[in-house]
Amino acid sequence: MATPNKQAKRRLKQLGATLQPSRAGWSDSEDEDLIQQVDIKSVRIGDVVMSVYPPLNPELVPEVQGPFYEGSQDILRHLRWIMQKDKLGQDIFLLGPPGPLRRNLVMKYAEMTQREIEYVALSKDVTDADLKQRRELINSTSFYVDQAAVRAAIHGRILVLDGIEKAERNVLPILNNLLENREMSLEDGRFLTTKDVSHLDSKDTKFEKVDPRFLVFALGLPVPPYVGYPLDPPLRSRFQSRDIRAPEYKTQVDQMMNLVQNKHVPRSLIERLVSISLVLGIQGDKNDREVEVPEFPMTIESLASLLSIVPHVHPRFLVDTLYPYPLLPTCDLEQLSIIESAYRRFDVKSAIIEAHMEGRPTPSGYQIENIERLVIKEGDNISVDSYHYIHKAIATFSSVHGSIGLPIHCGPSPFDLAEYYIETPYHREVFSAMVLLHASENHLCLVGTHKGVGKSALVRHFARNLGYIIDYIPLYRDMSSRDLLQRRSTTSKGDTVWESSLLVEAAIHGHLAILDGIEALSYGTLNTLQRLCVDSETQLPDGTRLISSHRYAKLLKKQSIEELEAKRLIPIHPSFRIIALARAGMSGQTDTKAGSWLTAEILSMFQFIVVDSLPSNEEMEVLKALSPGVDETKLGQLLTFSRRLRRDADETIRMISSALSTRQLIRICRRLAYFENESLYVAIHKAALSRFMPAVAREALHALMTANGIYPPEENRREMMDLLKIEVLPSRENPEEVRIGNISQAVFKGGDPMLIPNVVFHENPAHTEILREMLKDYQLGDHLLLIGNQGVGKNKLADYFLQLLKLPREYIQLHRDSTVQSLTTTPAIADGVLSYEDSALIKAVRDGTILVVDEADKAPTYVTAVLKSLVEDGQMVLGDGRRIISKESDIQENGEYIMVHPNFRMLVLANRPGYPFLGNDFYREIGDVFSCHAVDNPDMISEMFLLKKYGPDVSEDLLAKLSTAFTDLRKLTDEGLISYPYSTRELVNIVLHLQNFPEEGISKILQNVFDFDQYDLASKELVIEIFEKHGIPVGLDSNFSMQLGDIISLGKPVLSEQWTRISSALKHAATKIETDGLAVRGGWDLDVGKKWKEIERKEGRSTIFSEQLYQFDIPNRGEALDIASTPDGSLYVVTTNPVTLHHVDPSHKRYESLDLYEYFPLQRAPPRLRIAVINSASGVFKYLALHNPSTNELLCCDFINKKVVSVVIRGLEPVKSIMCNNLSSSGILVFYQEDRSIVAVLDFNTSEQYTIHYPTRINQLYVVEHGFWIARGSRDGNIYAIYADGSSSNRIPNMMEPVQALGQNGLPMGEMVHIFDKEFAPGVKYAQNSDTNKYASVVEGCSLAEFLTGTGVIKISAFLKNPNLSTGTNFPHKVKGAALFLESTKQLAVILPPTDGRAESALDLLNASTNQVWRIRIPLSIVGAIEMPLPTYSHFQLERYIATMCELTNGNLVTMDNSGTLRIWQVNPNDIYNSAKTWKQMVGVDQQVLSVIYETEEDKKVIEESFNKAAEGAPKTENGQDGSGEGGSGEGEGGSGSGSGGRGGSGGGEKAGANDMNEDGREESTFVDIDTLKLREGGDAPETITEAQREMHEQAMEKMLKKINMTQVDYDNFNSYMDNIRREVRELRVILESVEAKKHERVWLKNQSSGDLDDTKIVEGLTGERAIYKKRGEDDPELGLFQDKPKRMNFVFDLSASMFRFNTHDRRLQRSMEVALMLMEAFRGFEHKFAYKIVGHSGDGANIEFVVPGNYPKTEKDEFEVISKMRAHSQYCLSGDNTLGAASHSMKEIVKEESDDYFVVILSDANIAQYNIHPNDIARILKSDERVTAQMIFIGSIQDQAAQLKNALGSHAHICTENKELPKIIKSLFLSSMVKG
Repeated sequence: MATPNKQAKRRLKQLGATLQPSRAGWSDSEDEDLIQQVDIKSVRIGDVVMSVYPPLNPELVPEVQGPFYEGSQDILRHLRWIMQKDKLGQDIFLLGPPGPLRRNLVMKYAEMTQREIEYVALSKDVTDADLKQRRELINSTSFYVDQAAVRAAIHGRILVLDGIEKAERNVLPILNNLLENREMSLEDGRFLTTKDVSHLDSKDTKFEKVDPRFLVFALGLPVPPYVGYPLDPPLRSRFQSRDIRAPEYKTQVDQMMNLVQNKHVPRSLIERLVSISLVLGIQGDKNDREVEVPEFPMTIESLASLLSIVPHVHPRFLVDTLYPYPLLPTCDLEQLSIIESAYRRFDVKSAIIEAHMEGRPTPSGYQIENIERLVIKEGDNISVDSYHYIHKAIATFSSVHGSIGLPIHCGPSPFDLAEYYIETPYHREVFSAMVLLHASENHLCLVGTHKGVGKSALVRHFARNLGYIIDYIPLYRDMSSRDLLQRRSTTSKGDTVWESSLLVEAAIHGHLAILDGIEALSYGTLNTLQRLCVDSETQLPDGTRLISSHRYAKLLKKQSIEELEAKRLIPIHPSFRIIALARAGMSGQTDTKAGSWLTAEILSMFQFIVVDSLPSNEEMEVLKALSPGVDETKLGQLLTFSRRLRRDADETIRMISSALSTRQLIRICRRLAYFENESLYVAIHKAALSRFMPAVAREALHALMTANGIYPPEENRREMMDLLKIEVLPSRENPEEVRIGNISQAVFKGGDPMLIPNVVFHENPAHTEILREMLKDYQLGDHLLLIGNQGVGKNKLADYFLQLLKLPREYIQLHRDSTVQSLTTTPAIADGVLSYEDSALIKAVRDGTILVVDEADKAPTYVTAVLKSLVEDGQMVLGDGRRIISKESDIQENGEYIMVHPNFRMLVLANRPGYPFLGNDFYREIGDVFSCHAVDNPDMISEMFLLKKYGPDVSEDLLAKLSTAFTDLRKLTDEGLISYPYSTRELVNIVLHLQNFPEEGISKILQNVFDFDQYDLASKELVIEIFEKHGIPVGLDSNFSMQLGDIISLGKPVLSEQWTRISSALKHAATKIETDGLAVRGGWDLDVGKKWKEIERKEGRSTIFSEQLYQFDIPNRGEALDIASTPDGSLYVVTTNPVTLHHVDPSHKRYESLDLYEYFPLQRAPPRLRIAVINSASGVFKYLALHNPSTNELLCCDFINKKVVSVVIRGLEPVKSIMCNNLSSSGILVFYQEDRSIVAVLDFNTSEQYTIHYPTRINQLYVVEHGFWIARGSRDGNIYAIYADGSSSNRIPNMMEPVQALGQNGLPMGEMVHIFDKEFAPGVKYAQNSDTNKYASVVEGCSLAEFLTGTGVIKISAFLKNPNLSTGTNFPHKVKGAALFLESTKQLAVILPPTDGRAESALDLLNASTNQVWRIRIPLSIVGAIEMPLPTYSHFQLERYIATMCELTNGNLVTMDNSGTLRIWQVNPNDIYNSAKTWKQMVGVDQQVLSVIYETEEDKKVIEESFNKAAEGAPKTENGQDGSGEGGSGEGEGGSGSGSGGRGGSGGGEKAGANDMNEDGREESTFVDIDTLKLREGGDAPETITEAQREMHEQAMEKMLKKINMTQVDYDNFNSYMDNIRREVRELRVILESVEAKKHERVWLKNQSSGDLDDTKIVEGLTGERAIYKKRGEDDPELGLFQDKPKRMNFVFDLSASMFRFNTHDRRLQRSMEVALMLMEAFRGFEHKFAYKIVGHSGDGANIEFVVPGNYPKTEKDEFEVISKMRAHSQYCLSGDNTLGAASHSMKEIVKEESDDYFVVILSDANIAQYNIHPNDIARILKSDERVTAQMIFIGSIQDQAAQLKNALGSHAHICTENKELPKIIKSLFLSSMVKG
């Protein structure tokens, strides 16, 4: 009988025995095979009979290894069905859960019926060419090669299509016609048909007959529940389907018992394992089950080989190798508990863990002892096909059941140890498990729980110990399934050939193939390897088949080696193993859940070993061994810290822990060991790259470090700067050595000078520090990674670093379209032959230069991941098949290779992760392989260094301002409020411009940077706000103008009263004078200098120049009462409700608030305190006294000794007292009371109080000077002089004498409010009047000397406003004006209450020597307009001052209105004049008329000369500016404004009445000069246009209100809320937009018929294929993984009664409403992305809904209604607190609907302790569901309740006392959720 049939017979014989064991004559031995040949003609299953024909190609008939479900009924039923369909000629589709069962059924069927098969594993990379025909070139001629479908059709084979659900939707329809009619037209012009073609002429080969036995068997998963493309209906209709479930319980157990060839395995163990697989296997009814547990593999057959060799292995170890989920961090608690309970149920327990140990994967119970090579005798050590040697070894294991030796396959190299590998008990266990699974002939997959747990190290160790050669195959997302097997190329003649990939090479030669990063592959790519892994068989694209050596040996019996080779069969080497490496939490798809790559299909391909991070003690050992000499204490700290991080429950913290992988710890330790006094704190921050973490995470990190005893280093900036110098020794020209700080390094010699960078670099401390750190890492041999925003100098630093060390570099810039190929080699075709050109990367590796990789974050992460294998393992495979290797031992006999040069280093630059850098998170993927340096903008000092270098002539003040403004802008970027990070690069450009064109205004130059923001209103406002705050005018649309005060000429003062001393008048002595010590009590501590807060200053002179320098608000809840300044420039402000004293530091940049409510108990009306600054007699600041008029007490704060004392003023009656503080600067205060006759004098120099009783009652007292007062009697209205006569000791006035007072010039007597004690001219003082018709009065002769010994006449002259009126109206007596004498400018500043009720008034500066008033308009806010919580009548009984003022030591004036707004004014005309000139220059207002002049050499001279002449001839005006205006009365209408209505002219001309103002004549400028400086603004637009615009606006407004049906009042109310939150809404919207910006990254779509040429398809292009292009497009979402559901957010508001009750205390309810409004406004337009809900809770209930998804407020009216309802609810609800109920309800309710992300935000006041709620309860609820990011925000707090709660809740709580903090909190929420994801 012919040999080919012999094999078939033997097969059939086996089958016969399987199917009908009862029939005699079947036997299984080779010999009998030869004796007894039975010709099988048919196979019968039940009632179905199928004829069997001997195959022509027996190698295409599959063979199922081992017994296959013998005699099991359910399997036979499936086979019978297949046979029925085969008889009918129907194509079939086997559906079912993942696993090899469906494929095996088909194979078994084919084996039974002796059918040849064509197997195609489908994936999304399969194209029609892979199914029909593919073109090849030979001798420059193209021809077609038939592919699987065509071959099967012609030869009548079974076409097996595996993985239907993975094929792209457009691929399978090409088979439709073949399936339906068995017809198909081919590319080469042939046509497949069922018609008989035998009668056709043999030349006419156009028609091919389809063999009638041709069948298609499709295998696929049901989609859903599995992931994949759904079936195309026309395709589906052509198949008959059958569901293949897991076999029945008994079937499975029997099958396993047959498979396991070991008597020691008890049946009970198998039964338990099968039970588990059935329980956790496919769960049919997924909808009812709350928790989805990942699927258990369908069958447990793969365990059989392991059980056969080690029967006593721990059962839990078995389960873990099959089903690693429970050990992975991606498995959440619910899933874990379900899985564990199933295990426990069937008595599969994990090893016992003691409490102090850390949970680990269960060990197998076998420990490896040693591995010895077996010496195999000649002849047996050659592989089946006689091409390769086979190497074996014996591995000895010890276990409780005695030791055991297992034969294993190994590699050819000598066994040795891996370098840098420290064996620890845990890794030894993992290694034992690896060898054990290797012995059972399985392929492995190591899954790391985090990155950097030592997977690569373990694999290296495994390979070295078994003598394997590693083929390292980094996987990346773009990898097609074909790339795993073969790649097209050309021969030198230009013929197309297929080159095998490393994986195939490894399979043929018996190497270890490492598939690194299988999690990165896109869905379905690995499936092509399914048959290789499970059945050891696969077909390559070029038609070669790899089959197992076992099967090859069988075929050899029938055919010669030559025949088999001609049929392209290659045996797989028995030593070949795949080890796949993966990281649990990652996923190759962008939009999928972590860990989703580990599907049930992949579970069936490998045996899994989970690698966790090392236990602490072992990690310590490893670190000690790898960094000898490291400081033990620091090491201990580092480890406890990293442990603490890894175990923390908090998401944010766990995220940091991933940055501290073992790999990073090793790096930190090496630094600690190598460089003394390296700070651990800094090292951790550097490793974790904390600079770019969200603020929440950064604070958490800092807090944890300090909690674990790792403190920031004590450093002195100045000293550091002196130490940090870059020295090049001996000289820069002839460098030998570079020293940075204390680190020195020899300069590299012999580098190619063309490759050494040469940059302009200005050294500055910040950058020098980074360079020093870089040098340290360079010395340690690390590759460097610089991460930072754009423009912070990453490239400069990198280049300068290389320049200093004279290192040559190669430069490569990545971008979005970089591919792995373009990184390494670029394919090119020359004369039809494919060749590869080396990229910079290869050159650098080869020549040992430094490779600078720029913009690394722009390239897709899988591209840069290739760099990881190069850096970590020193291995990399190039596109042309060459390999980069780092060790001699890795050289293989046949491969081309490139050795890594020892000097090769990589310097990678990347932008920081996150929005707005639309890059990929390079750092998170592979950052830990590099030593990272966060490059930030330099600090202020360094930045100033730099700027001074670039702009030596620019004023330092301006540079400092710019620098601080930019620092503020960067803060905003960090907080996510502006998306663009303004960097030093922009700043340097501005300064360069300033330096070269100093006349141009800064505002014009700033536009060079900020014009980008012109159209983005939100950013524009923020930018302008920041620059205005620093007083830098930004010209974004702003019209510059000068708004200065006006001069009012007064004429001479008119004599209005004369007071004359009457010699005959009676003198009355004081009735009695008592002298006592001061009545001091207390001595309480003053809590100062601790809590400074930043002041938000608004600079006054940005776009508008006025006298106001800047303003800021002192926050207060009542009103501001009084202000005082101390000699050092500090300000003190007292405000009410509660009484608080604010201390503003001298720079006016920060303030602190002291609560004084303990000293001022609550009264019906807040106390009207006044401040006096008490100096000692020598003028040193001693006390700050607060006088409380209603209790006659004085509170003295001593800021030097930090004490507070209270002084009671004795002897006064219990009515309001009035304080005179004229003399406080010499330590004396005087108090009197209206209509009483007692005056108290407090002398703080002697600490005595004098109480004086006068005979007459006084109404008013003017303390003119020490020892001389003037009083106005209360009953008789007389004026009395009170002075000290000789008898009075210590100059206490004790004599009282009446004075004759007469009105003059027809003016009646007027009351004066105050006489100022300081003189402005000899003998002349100012006085403040209460009469509105007088500006002020001038008092002459008012002093003790003049009055007693001189003329005795006091003259009072007044400056009248309206000389015709004899008297003005008096003010409503309750609101008083304010006046202050300014010593430095000798002016009187007066602010009068507004008469027309408007919120502004005038600040008049009266100068009596020039008889002029300079009037400045000043906005005021009067508390009268604020609602007071008190009944209103008390309102009118309070006196209040319209404003209060004080003078600073530099002569500037501070004014403060009732609401606490402080304005600082420049009142010295000279200063104003000079400032105005600089401002104009800064703004660059004066534009010249531009014209274009072309000139030749000769012209040049002439032109220059005429210019000079013109310049000399131009008339200089006194103003020192070229005047081109008309002279006149100070109206310089400048004509040089180049047609913009004369804007910008600064005319001069003679000024009326200003004859002596010439600059040379007098230094001082006066207000008149300033008046003429003003810019005359002429707007361009005629009035009518602006009028029309206004009208249009009003109409539009009216229509809108009508449309939304809202009254004007409501709208105004609504706006009052909106005004407080406009900015916040804007910021929130920026943040929400950026959440969206992550989504749409376009990708390359391959196999397109147009677009860019795809490098990988060049050869296909040669052969003439069309679909060889790629183009950018939206990726089809990864199947099933795409879930575009909105993020769900619940906002739970506290509307309990306490919110309403305490609203007056801290506006908490008001703020809650503002927050609600802010959310509604911000989410408007994002509803498709965020389904948000606003609910409230109060004593009435825990879930009161205000806004629900689907019913969002559309208009302002709806929003207003929502917040009004909220307010009303809080006002009328019952008391009680439902915080807990509301929180837990929200947490449960939100996850009911599926969503992308869940957030619960609970706003509450911290008022929960009294309801007996414990913070831990809240914490428990907030953490109750892993999926939900929950936050508690405390919006109000009495004292420090909130702070205590925050400590209890950790990062789950925030305190929000200002609205502006809310967007930041919401942002940190999104960040922490992204961090989770």
